[in-house]
Amino acid sequence: MTNLIKPIIALTIAFSTCLPVFAKGESYKIAAVESNIQRDVMIVRIATGQAQKKNSEGKWIPLAVGADLSNLDTIKTGKNSTVLVELPENSGFIRVLPETELRVDQIKVDKTLGGGQIAELSIIKGKVITKVRKFNRKSSKLQITTKGATAAVRGTSFLASVDENQNTKIVVGDGKVSVKGQGEEVLVNPQETTLVALGNIPTKPAITTKAFDFLISDIKSEKGELKLTGKTDPDSEISVNKSFIYPNNDGTFLGNFNVNDGKNDLTIKSSTIDGRTKISKLKVIKFTD
Repeated sequence: MTNLIKPIIALTIAFSTCLPVFAKGESYKIAAVESNIQRDVMIVRIATGQAQKKNSEGKWIPLAVGADLSNLDTIKTGKNSTVLVELPENSGFIRVLPETELRVDQIKVDKTLGGGQIAELSIIKGKVITKVRKFNRKSSKLQITTKGATAAVRGTSFLASVDENQNTKIVVGDGKVSVKGQGEEVLVNPQETTLVALGNIPTKPAITTKAFDFLISDIKSEKGELKLTGKTDPDSEISVNKSFIYPNNDGTFLGNFNVNDGKNDLTIKSSTIDGRTKISKLKVIKFTD
C-alpha cells in the first residue's frame, strides 16, 4: 500500500483581517500541564526542530519540553524550528521563532501578598512573538531588550525582532508597548510598528499598509503527509487549517501536515500580527492503492 496525495487546484488568494498568534490546540494542551505559579522560572511547553539550550558549561544541548528556564539561561532555534515558553503565574507565552537566540536576564516572582512578577529577556538575534495577559499587580512587568532598544509591556501581543545589523523592530497586535532607544520613548498602539536603528531613537509609530507576498512553491506527498514549502513575510504565521508553522528569517517556510483519506479542503493562511493576511484555498485528494 502506498500513500499518494494529489493537489487538484489552487483556487484564489484573497485579503482579510485576522490576528492569530498561537494555535488553539496548543493552548488547550498547555493548560493541562503543571503550571509554574510562584516559581522563578519559565517553562518550555513546545519545542520543534533544532531547539537548544546553553548549559552551565557553555555547551549547547537539546531543549526538552518541560524544561525550566531561569536567570542567565539562553536558548536558540534553528531553521524551521520554534519554541513556546510559558511565563510565570500563567501570565502568558513567548513564541521563539526560527533562527533566534534569546537570553533570560531575570525571572522573579514576589511570593508575598500582593507581590508581582518580573520577566526581563534579551533578544540576541532573531524574533519572538509575545502574548501576555494584563498584569493585575503594579509591580509586575515584562521587558524585552535588544542591543538598541527596550520594549516594556503590562499586557499585550506584539512581535520583537533584531536583524543582522542589530536593528530592532516592534510590531503590536493589541494593547500598547513602550519602546525606548537612546533615551527617547514612543508608545506603540495596536497595528502600529516602530523601528529602532542601532544607535538611533525609535521612529514614529505607524500602521503598515503594504501588502506582502505569499508564494507556495511546492506541494508534495511525503510518508502520507502533505509537505508544503514556500516564501512569505518573515514576520508572519502560516496556518494550514488548525496547524501552524513559522517562516525563517528570509521568509522561506517548510511544514508537514496530516491530511485525511479522500478529499481535503485546505485553507492556507499567512498572517502578520498587525492584521495583514493572505489566504489560499487548496483541494487535495489522498488515496491508497
